[in-house]
Amino acid sequence: MKTSTNQFDVLSKSTYLLISLVVLFIGGCTGISNGPGERNADAEKGRMHSMNREVIPNLVGSWKLVSFHSQDSSGQTTYPFGKDAHGRLIYEPDGRMAVQLMNPNRPGFTSDDPLVTSETDVRAAFGGYTAYYGTYSVNPDERTITHRIEAALLPNWVGTDQRRLFEFDGKYLTLKGPLRLGGVQAIVSLVWERMP
Repeated sequence: MKTSTNQFDVLSKSTYLLISLVVLFIGGCTGISNGPGERNADAEKGRMHSMNREVIPNLVGSWKLVSFHSQDSSGQTTYPFGKDAHGRLIYEPDGRMAVQLMNPNRPGFTSDDPLVTSETDVRAAFGGYTAYYGTYSVNPDERTITHRIEAALLPNWVGTDQRRLFEFDGKYLTLKGPLRLGGVQAIVSLVWERMP
Protein backbone atom coordinates (compact mmCIF):
# COMPACT_ATOMS: atom_id res chain seq x y z
CA MET A 1 0.00 0.00 0.00
CA LYS A 2 2.83 2.34 0.87
CA THR A 3 4.38 1.70 -2.54
CA SER A 4 1.24 2.74 -4.43
CA THR A 5 0.97 5.91 -2.31
CA ASN A 6 4.58 6.77 -3.18
CA GLN A 7 3.87 6.12 -6.85
CA PHE A 8 0.84 8.42 -6.61
CA ASP A 9 2.92 11.11 -4.89
CA VAL A 10 5.59 10.86 -7.59
CA LEU A 11 2.94 10.97 -10.31
CA SER A 12 1.21 13.93 -8.65
CA LYS A 13 4.51 15.79 -8.32
CA SER A 14 5.38 15.02 -11.96
CA THR A 15 1.96 16.17 -13.13
CA TYR A 16 2.20 19.31 -10.99
CA LEU A 17 5.68 20.05 -12.36
CA LEU A 18 4.50 19.51 -15.96
CA ILE A 19 1.47 21.79 -15.49
CA SER A 20 3.65 24.44 -13.84
CA LEU A 21 6.11 24.34 -16.75
CA VAL A 22 3.28 24.65 -19.29
CA VAL A 23 1.77 27.61 -17.41
CA LEU A 24 5.18 29.30 -17.15
CA PHE A 25 5.85 28.66 -20.84
CA ILE A 26 2.49 30.05 -21.95
CA GLY A 27 2.78 32.99 -19.55
CA GLY A 28 6.28 33.73 -20.80
CA CYS A 29 5.20 33.57 -24.44
CA THR A 30 2.77 36.40 -23.98
CA GLY A 31 5.66 38.77 -23.55
CA ILE A 32 7.65 37.46 -26.52
CA SER A 33 7.51 39.60 -29.63
CA ASN A 34 6.41 38.08 -32.92
CA GLY A 35 9.04 36.26 -34.94
CA PRO A 36 10.12 37.58 -38.34
CA GLY A 37 7.56 35.46 -40.20
CA GLU A 38 4.68 36.81 -38.14
CA ARG A 39 6.01 40.37 -38.34
CA ASN A 40 6.25 40.02 -42.15
CA ALA A 41 2.68 38.66 -42.31
CA ASP A 42 1.43 41.55 -40.16
CA ALA A 43 3.32 44.04 -42.33
CA GLU A 44 1.84 42.45 -45.47
CA LYS A 45 -1.68 42.70 -44.00
CA GLY A 46 -1.07 46.36 -43.18
CA ARG A 47 0.29 47.04 -46.67
CA MET A 48 -2.66 45.25 -48.31
CA HIS A 49 -5.07 47.21 -46.10
CA SER A 50 -3.45 50.54 -47.04
CA MET A 51 -3.41 49.56 -50.74
CA ASN A 52 -7.08 48.61 -50.49
CA ARG A 53 -7.72 52.05 -49.00
CA GLU A 54 -6.12 53.50 -52.13
CA VAL A 55 -7.87 51.24 -54.68
CA ILE A 56 -11.37 50.86 -53.21
CA PRO A 57 -12.28 54.58 -53.22
CA ASN A 58 -11.53 54.57 -56.96
CA LEU A 59 -13.99 51.70 -57.44
CA VAL A 60 -16.81 52.93 -55.21
CA GLY A 61 -19.78 54.25 -57.15
CA SER A 62 -21.96 53.34 -60.12
CA TRP A 63 -20.63 52.18 -63.47
CA LYS A 64 -22.35 51.97 -66.86
CA LEU A 65 -21.48 49.15 -69.26
CA VAL A 66 -19.62 50.33 -72.37
CA SER A 67 -18.84 46.94 -73.92
CA PHE A 68 -19.16 43.24 -73.18
CA HIS A 69 -17.50 40.63 -75.36
CA SER A 70 -15.84 37.24 -75.06
CA GLN A 71 -12.88 35.78 -76.87
CA ASP A 72 -12.14 32.06 -77.21
CA SER A 73 -8.73 30.39 -77.53
CA SER A 74 -8.81 30.73 -81.32
CA GLY A 75 -9.23 34.50 -81.01
CA GLN A 76 -12.86 34.56 -82.15
CA THR A 77 -14.81 37.41 -80.55
CA THR A 78 -18.51 37.17 -79.74
CA TYR A 79 -20.98 39.51 -78.05
CA PRO A 80 -23.11 37.40 -75.66
CA PHE A 81 -25.70 40.15 -75.07
CA GLY A 82 -25.25 41.92 -78.41
CA LYS A 83 -22.90 44.76 -79.33
CA ASP A 84 -25.11 47.27 -77.52
CA ALA A 85 -25.45 45.34 -74.23
CA HIS A 86 -26.64 47.37 -71.24
CA GLY A 87 -25.46 47.04 -67.67
CA ARG A 88 -24.90 48.61 -64.28
CA LEU A 89 -22.24 47.79 -61.71
CA ILE A 90 -22.28 49.22 -58.19
CA TYR A 91 -19.48 49.05 -55.64
CA GLU A 92 -20.36 50.35 -52.18
CA PRO A 93 -17.76 51.63 -49.69
CA ASP A 94 -18.70 48.95 -47.14
CA GLY A 95 -17.62 46.12 -49.47
CA ARG A 96 -21.01 45.31 -51.01
CA MET A 97 -21.61 45.08 -54.76
CA ALA A 98 -24.30 44.37 -57.34
CA VAL A 99 -24.33 43.96 -61.12
CA GLN A 100 -26.91 43.58 -63.88
CA LEU A 101 -26.33 42.87 -67.58
CA MET A 102 -28.95 42.78 -70.32
CA ASN A 103 -29.39 42.29 -74.03
CA PRO A 104 -31.62 45.29 -74.87
CA ASN A 105 -33.04 43.43 -77.88
CA ARG A 106 -34.66 40.61 -75.91
CA PRO A 107 -38.14 39.88 -77.27
CA GLY A 108 -41.03 40.76 -75.01
CA PHE A 109 -43.30 38.17 -73.41
CA THR A 110 -46.46 37.31 -75.32
CA SER A 111 -48.38 37.71 -72.05
CA ASP A 112 -48.38 40.55 -69.52
CA ASP A 113 -48.50 37.92 -66.77
CA PRO A 114 -44.92 36.63 -66.18
CA LEU A 115 -46.29 33.43 -64.63
CA VAL A 116 -48.42 32.65 -67.68
CA THR A 117 -45.97 32.72 -70.57
CA SER A 118 -44.36 30.27 -72.94
CA GLU A 119 -41.19 28.34 -72.28
CA THR A 120 -39.69 29.99 -75.38
CA ASP A 121 -40.33 33.47 -73.92
CA VAL A 122 -38.77 32.49 -70.60
CA ARG A 123 -35.70 30.98 -72.26
CA ALA A 124 -35.13 34.10 -74.40
CA ALA A 125 -35.52 36.37 -71.37
CA PHE A 126 -33.21 34.26 -69.22
CA GLY A 127 -30.61 33.95 -72.00
CA GLY A 128 -30.39 37.71 -72.43
CA TYR A 129 -30.07 38.80 -68.82
CA THR A 130 -27.93 38.12 -65.77
CA ALA A 131 -27.64 39.69 -62.34
CA TYR A 132 -26.08 39.02 -58.96
CA TYR A 133 -25.10 40.72 -55.73
CA GLY A 134 -22.80 40.05 -52.81
CA THR A 135 -19.53 41.37 -51.43
CA TYR A 136 -16.19 42.17 -53.02
CA SER A 137 -12.52 42.29 -52.11
CA VAL A 138 -9.52 43.63 -53.98
CA ASN A 139 -6.00 42.22 -54.31
CA PRO A 140 -3.98 45.18 -55.65
CA ASP A 141 -0.79 43.13 -56.19
CA GLU A 142 -2.57 40.62 -58.43
CA ARG A 143 -4.86 43.33 -59.86
CA THR A 144 -7.91 41.20 -59.08
CA ILE A 145 -11.37 41.82 -57.71
CA THR A 146 -13.26 38.89 -56.21
CA HIS A 147 -17.05 38.98 -56.12
CA ARG A 148 -18.46 36.68 -53.41
CA ILE A 149 -21.95 35.94 -54.67
CA GLU A 150 -24.87 35.78 -52.26
CA ALA A 151 -27.75 35.79 -54.76
CA ALA A 152 -27.79 35.37 -58.54
CA LEU A 153 -30.02 34.70 -61.51
CA LEU A 154 -27.75 31.72 -62.24
CA PRO A 155 -28.43 29.33 -59.32
CA ASN A 156 -25.01 27.63 -59.60
CA TRP A 157 -23.23 30.91 -58.91
CA VAL A 158 -24.80 31.39 -55.46
CA GLY A 159 -22.10 30.93 -52.83
CA THR A 160 -19.23 31.06 -55.33
CA ASP A 161 -16.33 33.48 -55.76
CA GLN A 162 -16.00 35.08 -59.18
CA ARG A 163 -12.46 36.43 -59.62
CA ARG A 164 -11.75 39.08 -62.25
CA LEU A 165 -8.58 40.84 -63.37
CA PHE A 166 -9.07 44.58 -63.38
CA GLU A 167 -7.58 47.57 -65.16
CA PHE A 168 -8.49 51.05 -64.01
CA ASP A 169 -7.66 54.40 -65.56
CA GLY A 170 -9.89 56.75 -63.60
CA LYS A 171 -12.84 56.95 -65.98
CA TYR A 172 -12.94 53.36 -67.24
CA LEU A 173 -12.80 50.05 -65.39
CA THR A 174 -12.13 46.83 -67.31
CA LEU A 175 -12.90 43.44 -65.77
CA LYS A 176 -11.68 40.21 -67.40
CA GLY A 177 -12.09 36.57 -66.48
CA PRO A 178 -12.84 33.04 -67.67
CA LEU A 179 -16.41 32.00 -68.45
CA ARG A 180 -18.01 29.09 -70.30
CA LEU A 181 -20.59 30.31 -72.81
CA GLY A 182 -22.42 28.02 -75.21
CA GLY A 183 -20.10 25.15 -74.31
CA VAL A 184 -16.99 27.17 -75.21
CA GLN A 185 -14.43 28.30 -72.62
CA ALA A 186 -13.61 31.96 -73.23
CA ILE A 187 -12.29 35.10 -71.59
CA VAL A 188 -14.96 37.73 -71.09
CA SER A 189 -14.09 41.40 -71.05
CA LEU A 190 -16.40 44.05 -69.65
CA VAL A 191 -15.57 47.75 -69.92
CA TRP A 192 -17.39 50.05 -67.50
CA GLU A 193 -17.57 53.84 -67.48
CA ARG A 194 -17.97 55.72 -64.20
CA MET A 195 -21.33 57.41 -63.92
CA PRO A 196 -21.49 60.99 -62.60
